[in-house]
Amino acid sequence: MPIPPPPRQYHCPACHWSKTVAPRSDVLMPGHDTFHSCPKCGHAPLDSQAADGWAAGVGQALDVLTQWLKR
Repeated sequence: MPIPPPPRQYHCPACHWSKTVAPRSDVLMPGHDTFHSCPKCGHAPLDSQAADGWAAGVGQALDVLTQWLKR
């Protein structure tokens, strides 16, 4: 049975881009569930920390809303 990793918050110190991800599976896709460099400015490495429950819920809700609006 897959066990998803805990939610993480990524932050770029150069351009202040940030994203909170709450993976639904143990399969992580670069640029969607995990980030090694900033998608906005290309800066690497990013600051990363475990997200609290509230931030994870908001991040997941924003991902669902973004996917819905792309239709």
